Amino acid sequence: MSAPAAALPRPATQGYYASHWRSLDYFNLYRLTLAVALVFTSLLFDASDLFRAGASERFQGFAYAYLVIAALFILGIRARWPGFQIQLTAHITADIVLLMLMMSTSERLAGGMGLLLMISIASGGLVGSGRLTLLYAAMASIAVLLQHGFSILGGGERVDSFFQVGLLCAGYFAIGWLAHALTQRALRSETLAQQQADELALLNRINALAIENSPDGLLAVRGDGVVRHASPRALVLLGVTAPVTPGITRLQDCAPELARLAQQVHPPGMAPTLSTPTAQLRVRCIPLETPDDSRVLVLEDQSQAEQAAQRLKLAALGRLTANIAHEIRNPLSAISHAAQLLHEEAHGPAQARLTEIIENNARRLDRLVEEVLTLNRRDRLNPVNFDAAALTALIDDLRQTEEIPAAAVIVSMTEPVHFQFDPDHLRQIVWNLLRNAWRYSRKQAGSIRFRTQVTDDGVQFEIEDDGPGLSPEHQGKLFEPFFTTDAQGTGLGLFLARELAEANHAALAYVPWADGARFRLSLRGGE
Repeated sequence: MSAPAAALPRPATQGYYASHWRSLDYFNLYRLTLAVALVFTSLLFDASDLFRAGASERFQGFAYAYLVIAALFILGIRARWPGFQIQLTAHITADIVLLMLMMSTSERLAGGMGLLLMISIASGGLVGSGRLTLLYAAMASIAVLLQHGFSILGGGERVDSFFQVGLLCAGYFAIGWLAHALTQRALRSETLAQQQADELALLNRINALAIENSPDGLLAVRGDGVVRHASPRALVLLGVTAPVTPGITRLQDCAPELARLAQQVHPPGMAPTLSTPTAQLRVRCIPLETPDDSRVLVLEDQSQAEQAAQRLKLAALGRLTANIAHEIRNPLSAISHAAQLLHEEAHGPAQARLTEIIENNARRLDRLVEEVLTLNRRDRLNPVNFDAAALTALIDDLRQTEEIPAAAVIVSMTEPVHFQFDPDHLRQIVWNLLRNAWRYSRKQAGSIRFRTQVTDDGVQFEIEDDGPGLSPEHQGKLFEPFFTTDAQGTGLGLFLARELAEANHAALAYVPWADGARFRLSLRGGE
C-alpha cells in the first residue's frame, strides 16, 4: 500500500533528504501491518479470557482506530505536508496513545504492548535522524507509568510490579540513546556521500566539457577492441560518419587502420602517424592500467600543431619587426631629407641618378615599415557599413592613387551588397590586391576585373587580372611573410591582407585560374 507512494516523485523538503520520507513510508507500512494484526487478534479472541470483562469491544475499537489513523498518515506522506518532523511526532504520539489504551484492556497484553513501543521509539530515532528521540522515550515512559498506576488503582496490578515497568522505561531510554547515536553517524555518512556525489557529478561535467572542446580527439578502447567512449572531435578527425555505440561498436569496424596501430608496440616517445581523409594525425596510446586493459587513444591534428607553431613564430616575428620598424623610421626620415637636399644641389645626371636611387629605396623602406606597423594594429577594429556605392568609390579612389586608367578596371556588381568592415583594413586589402593585379597584368583595357557575389553565408569579392598567374609551387607560399616574386616587393602585402581579413572575420584566398590570377575575399553580409 505504501510502496507506490515511495516511488512517486515528490517536492523537496528543506533539511531532509528523500530517504527520510522513504523511511517514514516504510515505518508507516509497519504500522499498517501491526494495526491489521491487532484487528485480526481482536476478532479472533473476542470471546476468550484474554481481555478483561467487557473490554474486548474497546480493544477492537482501538485497533480499528489505529488502522484508520495509519491509513490517513499515507495522505500526509504523499503530500509531504505538514513538515517531516511534525508528521513523525504525530506518528509516534499515535503509537503511544493507542497502544496504551489497548494495554489498559488486558493485563496479559500489557507487557507485549510495552515492548512494541520500543520498536516505535527506535524507528522514530532512525527515521528522524536522531532528533527528539529522547523526547519520544520520555513520552512512552510517562504513558507506561500512568497506565500502570491506573491499573494498580483499579486493583489489576500490585505495587511491586513497578520494578518491571521501571526496567521497561529504562529500556526505552537506552533504545532512544542508541538510535540517536546510530542515526547521527549515519547522517554524517550520508551527508559526506552526497557531497562526494555532487563533486563527482561536477567533475564529470568538467571532463565532458573539456573532452568536447579539446582540439585533440579522444577515444577510450577496451583491450578487446570495443570502444568505451569516442569524442565528437575524434570522429571528425577519423572521418567516421556511422554512429558509434559505446560498449558495442568495435574500433576495427569504424577505424580499422587506427585499430591496427593501436595493437602495435611503439618505442617510448615515438608516436605513429595516421592519414585520414580529413587530417594527418599523430596517435598517442595511454594505458589506463585497468583489469580489462583499457587505454586512451589521443589523436593530435598535425596541421593544428603546425599552425600553432606558425602563430607563435609570427607573433614573435611581429614583435621583433615592430621594434625594428620604430627604430628604423627616424634615421630613414633623416636619409630621405638628406637625399632631397642632395637632389636640389645635384650638378649633372650622375648625381641626380644617385639621389633618385636613395629616395626610391628610402620610400621602399618606409612602405615596409608602414606595412609592419599596420600588421601590429590589425586587432584595432572599427567596423562601418558598406554598400555597393561605397565600395565602388573606394576602388575608384585607389585606382586614381595608383594611376591606373579607368578603362583598365571593370567593376561588376549585379546584386546589392551590404556588409561591415573596418574601412582602413578594407582599403589596405583592396589596395594590395589592386596594385598586384595591375603590376602583373597586361595593362590593357579590361585587364583587371572586380566582381561581387552574394551567397547564403555572406558576400564574396573577386579581383582577377589577365597576367601570367602563379605557378603551382608558388601558390602554397603566397601568403607567407616576406615571400615575393618581385625584386622590388616587400613580401608583406598579401600576408598583411590576409591577416587584416581574418581580423574582420573574413577569409582571403587565391583561386587557381587558367587566364591569370584571381583572389577571393569572403565575408559575412551585414544587415
